[in-house]
Amino acid sequence: MLMKSTRIRFFHSLLLTFFLVFLSGGKPADAGTQVVTITMPAEILRQTISDALPLPIETQNHYMEGSIVFESLEKLQINEKSIFLQGVVLGQDIVMNTKIAGQNIKMELGNVKLPVTCELFLRFDKQQKILFVTPVFPKAGENDNVDSSGILQPLLSSLGGKEYPVSLDSMEPFLFKVGTRNIPVRLLPDDIQTMKGTMVIKMVPRVYKSH
Repeated sequence: MLMKSTRIRFFHSLLLTFFLVFLSGGKPADAGTQVVTITMPAEILRQTISDALPLPIETQNHYMEGSIVFESLEKLQINEKSIFLQGVVLGQDIVMNTKIAGQNIKMELGNVKLPVTCELFLRFDKQQKILFVTPVFPKAGENDNVDSSGILQPLLSSLGGKEYPVSLDSMEPFLFKVGTRNIPVRLLPDDIQTMKGTMVIKMVPRVYKSH
């Protein structure tokens, strides 16, 4: 079951940022090439995402107020079928709305930090040109320390196990200069796969007439 993208844009922003930042500096293939294949090592992908941080996590729930951002990315590992992330989530001006003895209570927690690990499973739909991302968060152990930051763990866990669509239509054509002419070129996603240590992205170039 797909959650509406308006409820959370974090995973969309995380991966779309990578495509926009990286491809904006890429070069299109010549006219005889049908597919552009981009191989991205894990460390380059980690650095690309880190440069775009912090990224907001939009939760829109009734029991928590404040803002949550993905603050830092400490580790990124690309596996055969997934991407493993380890980083820090920051909650700012966090207020929890709860009910005690029938009374509505606001608990002010202030700013909290939570180290998190997450595994992203990717599925690319070639016909729709949409990348589907399924995040999986490990369950908190019974012996884990309980503090104010622990209030973020159930919230993050509730986001896991669902597919989030990442539309790549936001990628604008870029200009490829040939002599004195600027030729608009757009790279359309053809396939996205993860292999051990690398992400492989296949793009099809489309050249538009310049005016």
